[in-house]
Amino acid sequence: MPRIRPIREETNRQPRLKKAQFGACNFARHSPEALSVTTPAVNLVISFEDALKLNLAVDECVHQLGRFNRATAAGKNSGLMLVIHFDKKRIRVLAGKVIRLSERQRSLASKHEQSSSSATKK
Repeated sequence: MPRIRPIREETNRQPRLKKAQFGACNFARHSPEALSVTTPAVNLVISFEDALKLNLAVDECVHQLGRFNRATAAGKNSGLMLVIHFDKKRIRVLAGKVIRLSERQRSLASKHEQSSSSATKK
């Protein structure tokens, strides 16, 4: 008959939670195959099972983001980040920071975009 061992303090700890990511999934293919700086959009084809994994990971991240105090700057700047590894055909879901631009930075960025687009048209 097996002996019952007493519970030790070190084994009675809470399980550790993942810190880095909320989940990941694979995708079957993407189009266009050749990506460049001027590629306006990328289409990803994901199987049903992997779509469920991605859905769960996004839900978990959004749930954690919803627990932050949105009245603080840190809470307002929290966001979800999708990391797409094209070489591994993998998508990861992480919590990230949203970088908010000031009005001056936005106007400078739009002026820069307009000047670069006019330079390419010439």
